[in-house]
Amino acid sequence: MVSVESSAVIARPVQEVWGFVSDPRNEPKWHTDILEIKSEADPSSGPPSSWVLGSTWLVTVQFMGRKQYVVQITGLEPNRRLEITTKTGAMKPIATYLFEPANGGTRFTRHVDLPLQGPLRIMKPLMRRNAQKRNANFVQNLKDLLEQ
Repeated sequence: MVSVESSAVIARPVQEVWGFVSDPRNEPKWHTDILEIKSEADPSSGPPSSWVLGSTWLVTVQFMGRKQYVVQITGLEPNRRLEITTKTGAMKPIATYLFEPANGGTRFTRHVDLPLQGPLRIMKPLMRRNAQKRNANFVQNLKDLLEQ
């Protein structure tokens, strides 16, 4: 298992950061690996304006090639926590977003667990460095975008 975590204090209230992050249409704006999100139930429709606990999504990413995964919202506490679990693919990462009041703004934390099985375990040190760097970039992207 590779676990990485990055956080930043964003100079916006928790409700505002939550509102932006919990809108699936915004995910590709800051989580730049994501190209598109569609409802698994109705792929012809775009994503709704907020995540729903238990809902599943088709997510198209550009990471080591273009791939599509099914993800599920497995945790949702408004203004506090959002958990997205990948259900398909070789690694099946779990991303947890945390929102906490801090210094007049919001401490946003993005924690990712990457289960490594079989031959992928050999790549653990490289995967950890790469995942940590990418995770930190996504958090910084969000901070930059919301503080413009």
